[in-house]
Amino acid sequence: MRHLGASSGAAGPAGRRAPAASGRLQQQGCARPPPRPRRRAPAAAAQPQPSAPAAAAAAGRPQQQAPPPAYLEDSATAAFLAWARGAGASFERLRPASFAGLRGLAAAAPIKADDLILSVPRGAAITLPPKQRCPCPEFVTPAFWDAAPWFVRLGVRLLAERAKGPSSGLAPYLQQLPKAVDTPVSWSGERLQQLQYPYLIQKVTEQQQEWAALHEGLCAGMAPGVPPPSRADFFWALACVRSRTFSGPYVASTLSDRLRLAGLVAFLVVGNTLAQGPDSLANSAGAAVAAFVFNILYETILSGKLKQYALCPVIDLANHSSSETAEVSYDYFRDAFVVAAGRDYAPGSQVFVSYGTQSNDSLMQYYGFAEPSNPADSYVMVSLLKWLEQLAQPSQARLGELNGAGLLPALQEVAVTRQGFAPRTLQALRFLLAPDGAPGGPAAFEAPGGAALEERVGLVLVHACRQELAALGTSLEEDLALAAAGPGGGGGGGGAGRRGGARRDGGAADAAAVAFRIEKKRVLAECLRQLTGGSG
Repeated sequence: MRHLGASSGAAGPAGRRAPAASGRLQQQGCARPPPRPRRRAPAAAAQPQPSAPAAAAAAGRPQQQAPPPAYLEDSATAAFLAWARGAGASFERLRPASFAGLRGLAAAAPIKADDLILSVPRGAAITLPPKQRCPCPEFVTPAFWDAAPWFVRLGVRLLAERAKGPSSGLAPYLQQLPKAVDTPVSWSGERLQQLQYPYLIQKVTEQQQEWAALHEGLCAGMAPGVPPPSRADFFWALACVRSRTFSGPYVASTLSDRLRLAGLVAFLVVGNTLAQGPDSLANSAGAAVAAFVFNILYETILSGKLKQYALCPVIDLANHSSSETAEVSYDYFRDAFVVAAGRDYAPGSQVFVSYGTQSNDSLMQYYGFAEPSNPADSYVMVSLLKWLEQLAQPSQARLGELNGAGLLPALQEVAVTRQGFAPRTLQALRFLLAPDGAPGGPAAFEAPGGAALEERVGLVLVHACRQELAALGTSLEEDLALAAAGPGGGGGGGGAGRRGGARRDGGAADAAAVAFRIEKKRVLAECLRQLTGGSG
């Protein structure tokens, strides 16, 4: 998860963005991606990164035109849009559409940067405020609700509403959710292996185990006489929540509360003026304004310390692009979740939002896609020590010193980016590879050493990248051929922006794995080019 940042703004009356009273929201699919290097280290640095088009061309990637929209006009979508409008949502210049089979939002009219394009009242969203009491005691026990993690609580809300069938006030929203969510947590072990990426395979396996244990807890925490949902239904609910929820500052009062407060302040001003005469009007009005402003400031400052989670209908149809600046914000004065366009859009083009800075690890794990040329992507190498030992056997004494200095983890889970390796990893390698009798402990090797030492470090890094690529099962060229062959050849999946959508068949799921591992191999290949000065 990203840190909350300053608001990118909420729309003002003219449909342009005005300063919002509360911060923007974050997508909640993932944990923080592995840290990226804060500076380039000499052993890992080379030429500057090429621009995105140049990088794509250098890697042999064809520049594809955006697919045209196929507008969704089925009865379920129509009923959902009518329900959303009835709940106060505003999205006049947007239409749900399918883009090459991927559902998203299309511009139905010209859109300018900073235009307000989406507004969903908080009352129309499924929200989880801090310390919320169990809203569905007829479905689960309050004790289970209080102990459950946030994403399980929202998943329970979806399951409880779905159990009501057509009588649920959220039925139109539930009806348009994907019937199954194709993210790796639902994959078999055999399919997970097609990711060819030990780090994510382990993370997803742990996620599957965690969710299985949470399902057992739910089965024991159902309200008396209520049959528990199946494991598949529970996984569906959690996958929907993890791929569609935003988080942001929590404000306790609603718009109606604020209007009542304004009315009460106005009533007191009038009453005080009638009681004390017209001369008191200025003082009464000043005091009223001060009280009203104090209340707003108190709530907005307090909101920085409290967090709410929200499933926002219509907004959650928007797909992700890391090149976008548009984010979901909470607008205090509208009491609504809003989106302002990050750039201009022509009619028919897909409108994106940013889920925040996320690596392809988190995008694949929680949303089911990998974004090509993702600038935040990294490759987490868990075998660096093994590759090091093939060239040089580090002494146990030095490994112990590294552990004591807190640097051993820098060799156990190593975040490799296109630019190279993290400074702490380079520091740890310098210490292990330094000649016997070198003065100082690990702290003495933070800065680059002599040419001979830096050459030894560079040789280890090059060897590690080559060995890692060789151990992945297929080459980058073979994966590119699979992707070009399309679904029949086990490829053709991936692509930026897909939120975990309807489950695809086995071949298409394999295609998503191929698209993911292509991006991982590109990270390693580019890092290797940086290390070798372009020779690979």
